[in-house]
Amino acid sequence: MVKRKSSLVVALAPVVALAPVVALALGLFGAGCSSSSTPYGGDAGGAKTIVINELFPSGVDAANPDWIELKNLGAAAVDVGGYQLRDSAISDLTSIPAGTMIDAGGYLVIYCDDLADGGVSGGVHVPWKLSASKGDEVHVLDKNGTELDVVAFPANLPADKSWGRLPDGTGAFIRTTQTQGKANL
Repeated sequence: MVKRKSSLVVALAPVVALAPVVALALGLFGAGCSSSSTPYGGDAGGAKTIVINELFPSGVDAANPDWIELKNLGAAAVDVGGYQLRDSAISDLTSIPAGTMIDAGGYLVIYCDDLADGGVSGGVHVPWKLSASKGDEVHVLDKNGTELDVVAFPANLPADKSWGRLPDGTGAFIRTTQTQGKANL
């Protein structure tokens, strides 16, 4: 009985010794797909304030383009002017116009219409599209270039579905019914 106990201790010793290394790696690189820290889209507790909430990569034309929806989870409006968005191509990094606000609990829809002047009148536009056929990713960076959130979506989502968080704003991403500018269903 004593031998088993000692061999168990000896067998666990390498695992226990690695625990600080694993904890450091998780702290440095994050345990998930996205991260946030003050003042980069979070509050003093490190909670996210601005998140990618939903995206739709199956736009059919300039009047109905692809889109990305950001959500403000905070209790106060946030000026996202100067924040940046990109898809999987770093060269697509695009700034959100100065003075763009997201109300507390509100949404901002960004049209991915690949048109210099934007296909949908008004709103915020980026001059690139999302890749529905290959899958893609969306990154949101703050004014200092720190990544606040990132999401990858799979290829060939059904054309009538979006990729959104459930529960709205905080859950994991799944196929959802399109709810552009509203809570996800």
